[in-house]
Amino acid sequence: MYKVFSKLYDKFMEFSDYGAWEKQVEELIKEGQPKGKTLLDIGCGTGELLLRMTKNYQCDGMDLSEEMLKIAQRKLKHREVKLFLGDMVEFDTGYKYDIMVSLFDTVNHMVSVEELESHLRNVANSLNDEGVYIFDIVDREFMDTMFPGGLFVDNRKDITCIWEHEIEDGIDYIDATYFLKNSRGSWDKLTESYSKKIFTDAEIEKCSEISGLKIIKKVINDKIAGRRTVYLLKKK
Repeated sequence: MYKVFSKLYDKFMEFSDYGAWEKQVEELIKEGQPKGKTLLDIGCGTGELLLRMTKNYQCDGMDLSEEMLKIAQRKLKHREVKLFLGDMVEFDTGYKYDIMVSLFDTVNHMVSVEELESHLRNVANSLNDEGVYIFDIVDREFMDTMFPGGLFVDNRKDITCIWEHEIEDGIDYIDATYFLKNSRGSWDKLTESYSKKIFTDAEIEKCSEISGLKIIKKVINDKIAGRRTVYLLKKK
């Protein structure tokens, strides 16, 4: 996933308020009261959040995209951050953490309750006692707002993104087409497909309970990147 998107991810996200994300995470960490400061960013992408979190935490990152991790490695080369290639459904970095985070609706990329349960079991297994997990998800309202008529278009000076959206058997499928201006002044066309699932609060609560995690707090945040729910879980 994101083999193509990695080429333009930072350009696409250039207006994202990473500082606001950092503030939200810091507030929930404070409330969750983990015992230490080791942190794993699941779905770390190109490492923008890690750049900020390394100021106060001993950080690692994990992502399914090798291309994303290569970019993150360049950004973080002067910081002591270990990066792992891994699938969030089934993973083990070989380390335990006090804090784990997964942001930008990464959790929505799992497409079944079984995958969500497996993910949360692996999170619990990788957390130290009293450790916390912070993640966000988007809901149907978010998707309907983002894809009016089944289409999202973002047209900028040197990049155009066209995402076509449909729902089938409860799964959201997105066919993405990107036009990226190259150094010659012409345009490269790139295509990629993604899938997402809208998990209910009841499904998240049940999978958390089964996995040995307790929901401590839920925050509705509509100030950073569209309306989403941010969860704070704690290892029992």
